[in-house]
Amino acid sequence: MKAYLKYDSQFQSFTIALFLLSFILIKFFSDGIISKLIIGEFFLIAIVQYTNNLIKFFSKIYIRTDLRYVYIFLSSYVVIGFILWVLCSIFDVNKGSTSLKNIFELMVISWLILSPILIIQSLIISYSDKNLNNEKPAI
Repeated sequence: MKAYLKYDSQFQSFTIALFLLSFILIKFFSDGIISKLIIGEFFLIAIVQYTNNLIKFFSKIYIRTDLRYVYIFLSSYVVIGFILWVLCSIFDVNKGSTSLKNIFELMVISWLILSPILIIQSLIISYSDKNLNNEKPAI
């Protein structure tokens, strides 16, 4: 766990660089392959950043700043909403229910708006943890 937290900013930088590299590769691959690759990398970034910040949030080493509280709140909304959406899609819960379908459409729009904000916010948190030494003193 300590090794992961030691290199967290490098993990995040690598996944984001991989994501940006895939946009360059659009020119060389077919649309079907590259779109699946971009979606997969996007979820990889989300998993790495959410796991990283969740570990730091519950760790006693790192200070719980307001930025970290906001990130955990918003990212939990996205993750829990996504899991509910997947479960409702698997079990076909929203069949015939236009109000539930409208709620999920609004959630997807909010995910599209929140995702880039959460990526940038996570990078800011990691940067401040590493460079500004936002660690509690070990007693």
